[in-house]
Amino acid sequence: MGAPRRLAAKLLRAAVRLAPGASRDWADAMLRELDFIEGEWEALFWALGGITVILRHAASEWRSWLKGKTKEEERMNNTGKKALGVGLGMVSALAMVGCAFAVLRIASILFPGLGWEHSRWAYWMAVLAIPEAIFVVATVLLWRKKGPVAAGILATGLVMALHVAVHLTLHW
Repeated sequence: MGAPRRLAAKLLRAAVRLAPGASRDWADAMLRELDFIEGEWEALFWALGGITVILRHAASEWRSWLKGKTKEEERMNNTGKKALGVGLGMVSALAMVGCAFAVLRIASILFPGLGWEHSRWAYWMAVLAIPEAIFVVATVLLWRKKGPVAAGILATGLVMALHVAVHLTLHW
């Protein structure tokens, strides 16, 4: 074994020892592949190229470690954002239903002559038909840019529809 190949092997062994976990596997594989490179200088140049790749990969790992974020944490952060969006959609949908109840109640107080407090269709329209239509429109409009919020609105609309179906089944 000539001097260039020995130097290449020493460099790759040092890369194996110093590389972080994910890069260490690459360095070890390159050290094992060194035996199959023909020519002394070709082996040295191949080892230098391999060390460059290992150092770049290790530098990206070190940068992410210094920033304090790993890929798993970034995925978890994204999941948290989606969950927050779904929750926001549900809360906004429930707030709209609450507003519909409030408008119906205020209208029956302000206009007692209309008799809305005794009318079933007024409650069905104010609490079910109009909000469900708004839920469908909001879901369609928000789906592309704010998918999690749209999913929360859709989930709330489906739960409300299921609630009404169970109520009608049990009481009629």
